[in-house]
Amino acid sequence: MLISKSKMFKTFWILTSIVLLASATVDISKLQEFEEYQKFTNESLLWAPYRSNCYFGMRPRYVHESPLIMGIMWFNSLSQDGLHSLRHFATPQDKLQKYGWEVYDPRIGGKEVFIDEKNNLNLTVYFVKSKNGENWSVRVQGEPLDPKRPSTASVVLYFSQNGGEIDGKSSLAMIGHDGPNDMKFFGYSKELGEYHLTVKDNFGHYFKNPEYETMEVAPGSDCSKTSHLSLQIPDKEVWKARDVFQSLVSDSIRDILEKEETKQRPADLIPSVLTIRNLYNFNPGNFHYIQKTFDLTKKDGFQFDITYNKLGTTQSISTREQVTELITWSLNEINARFDKQFSFGEGPDSIESVEVKRRFALETLSNLLGGIGYFYGNQLIDRETEFDESQFTEIKLLNAKEEGPFELFTSVPSRGFFPRGFYWDEGFHLLQIMEYDFDLAFEILASWFEMIEDDSGWIAREIILGNEARSKVPQEFQVQNPNIANPPTLLLAFSEMLSRAIENIGDFNSDSYHQVMFNSRTAKFMTNNLEANPGLLTEYAKKIYPKLLKHYNWFRKSQAGLIDEYEEILEDEGIWDKIHKNEVYRWVGRTFTHCLPSGMDDYPRAQPPDVAELNVDALAWVGVMTRSMKQIAHVLKLTQDEQRYAQIEQEVVENLDLLHWSENDNCYCDISIDPEDDEIREFVCHEGYVSVLPFALKLIPKNSPKLEKVVALMSDPEKIFSDYGLLSLSRQDDYFGKDENYWRGPIWMNINYLCLDAMRYYYPEVILDVAGEASNAKKLYQSLKINLSNNIYKVWEEQGYCYENYSPIDGHGTGAEHFTGWTALVVNILGRF
Repeated sequence: MLISKSKMFKTFWILTSIVLLASATVDISKLQEFEEYQKFTNESLLWAPYRSNCYFGMRPRYVHESPLIMGIMWFNSLSQDGLHSLRHFATPQDKLQKYGWEVYDPRIGGKEVFIDEKNNLNLTVYFVKSKNGENWSVRVQGEPLDPKRPSTASVVLYFSQNGGEIDGKSSLAMIGHDGPNDMKFFGYSKELGEYHLTVKDNFGHYFKNPEYETMEVAPGSDCSKTSHLSLQIPDKEVWKARDVFQSLVSDSIRDILEKEETKQRPADLIPSVLTIRNLYNFNPGNFHYIQKTFDLTKKDGFQFDITYNKLGTTQSISTREQVTELITWSLNEINARFDKQFSFGEGPDSIESVEVKRRFALETLSNLLGGIGYFYGNQLIDRETEFDESQFTEIKLLNAKEEGPFELFTSVPSRGFFPRGFYWDEGFHLLQIMEYDFDLAFEILASWFEMIEDDSGWIAREIILGNEARSKVPQEFQVQNPNIANPPTLLLAFSEMLSRAIENIGDFNSDSYHQVMFNSRTAKFMTNNLEANPGLLTEYAKKIYPKLLKHYNWFRKSQAGLIDEYEEILEDEGIWDKIHKNEVYRWVGRTFTHCLPSGMDDYPRAQPPDVAELNVDALAWVGVMTRSMKQIAHVLKLTQDEQRYAQIEQEVVENLDLLHWSENDNCYCDISIDPEDDEIREFVCHEGYVSVLPFALKLIPKNSPKLEKVVALMSDPEKIFSDYGLLSLSRQDDYFGKDENYWRGPIWMNINYLCLDAMRYYYPEVILDVAGEASNAKKLYQSLKINLSNNIYKVWEEQGYCYENYSPIDGHGTGAEHFTGWTALVVNILGRF
């Protein structure tokens, strides 16, 4: 049975097939190889823990009418208030000592570890798939952190076969027991077909006191064996599995207490009281709870397997020995692929060994990949609220309406804090992902591009689809508005992908270019097929170009600035005629204290705000967009478009110098009208990330004397250079460390990474081992690279996580923890720079 997919991918692959059939140089065997690539992509990425907000939650990709949903929860049921410590969604409030993937690849599987001191549990979850990606198994393995401490691991699984309420056929039913603790289910999905689901114990001791004749405290409430409850839960409410479980167990507790003659009971019967049962005599339904309560005073712990097999499969997973073999193969395969893409050697950094450096990088990359999710549902959009740009007060989006449904395949910045798609973040994520799995990065990029509106070209700065995703978002950020932009980093990533393909094969337009075909027969896990096949990327670029053009035009139009306000001022300065009037920009939606559209929320801007304000970073991002569009036009042989983009790019570069460079401050600055004298152009100079962005985005000409001045700013320890990375705002700025202090000093990896990459572009000698005294740029490059790597590793070693940003004072992690979004770019710095 075929898996349902988005229209975009169907159209794309049909188009590719037509192109191949029409080519006189491509035979049927080559078309078959393309089909094999498509099949490999679909199958290898079908199943994974795509519920990014859960500690462990499964769902299939591009199956949204009748998906099988699965999740794992756990708590210590020997504690009377154990239900309050029921783990489900990843959240910092749980205060786990560690959670995350040590090794992971969504195509293959991996190993996730949880250290939960409150629940006295060291929990490991292995996820593996059959080689064809059709079937999967999850091994749940737990050990006590302290076997002397009386406690239980009450592990709660849940499964929901969605879709039955619509198609009347999709369902999941238990069909048998193999002993009291092993279960088998039969399921049917309109999109996935028929399958078996099994839950089998490998070892472990269920909690019980041998002095009692029975552990059952009420019919069905017995912790000494596996408990199962089936009921009907609406598809849209499945994500509330934790709430429903807590509610049903709480009702059961009240019922037990009301029927007891005495309120006193032995403490070791509490786990039975906290066991789910069918109190209300529900009829079997689409949703199933399975609860296993293990005694954590037993040192050997417990282990059980959950296995999904599609009926009629040729690669079924039938025994625990097979699961063990798949775990071994998967971990070895991921390690081999990682070593192929990244290399680590002895260096000047302070990381104690190459192996430790490699382990840190592998775990960091694994957690970036482990945040990849598939989201489906409606988005809240307010298209009615009008912006009064002269007020600069916070605009309340009170006219939201649900639109959709939409679907998005994306990585996320942080599973615990930000488990949703962020436009500004995703381009940076892809710069890291493409180094490991080029084709996976393309799949994500293509999904994002599908979110561009056909009529307007707008794309929301946050993609929050459905109630499950919305539940993790503060209400004030749930609604999106088509006036609000964000830095267009996706085009930055797409440009890099095209550049990589051109470098590997040669110019797409060259006569020497030959089609390189896929060979999935000999390289089953080759994941740079698109990088080696620019023809395929070209066909995609042809299809997506009209959407990208609309997006490009929307961005330039919606963020266009008011240059006429400066006419008299710039005439007096003698540069009015040199200014390119159409290439001036500002961020729409800024307030007195914040400029959320810029991505650098509280970075200091002009005070007081003025409608005439022009933002250097908005202009710089238009330059990046334009350069990317120019490159796509070149690939597609759209000569006139390419020339037009080249002209706009040049105008952007010239405006950066003419409008935004301050000779007095030796840096790029926002500009505004002087509030005390409206005949003066005011340079709003806050030295920091905004000042260096034209450099970071490679928009300064290579022969410009301004390069050295930017390098001098980045090298100045009195301003933004530090032992931990480049500060977001100069220590000498009046706003440094003030108020929210988000982008007012803390160190962020994304801009640091762009600066390192730009130094490699402007100063190729920084990566060469050349005798003699190093240049200022090389000294900066080497020290910045070492400082970033050392500090992020040090914090990871001490605190267990990567962080959203880092303190400019002592380098400790700040902001969101377990932030393996763009902070994961440290892997490129360690393994490829």
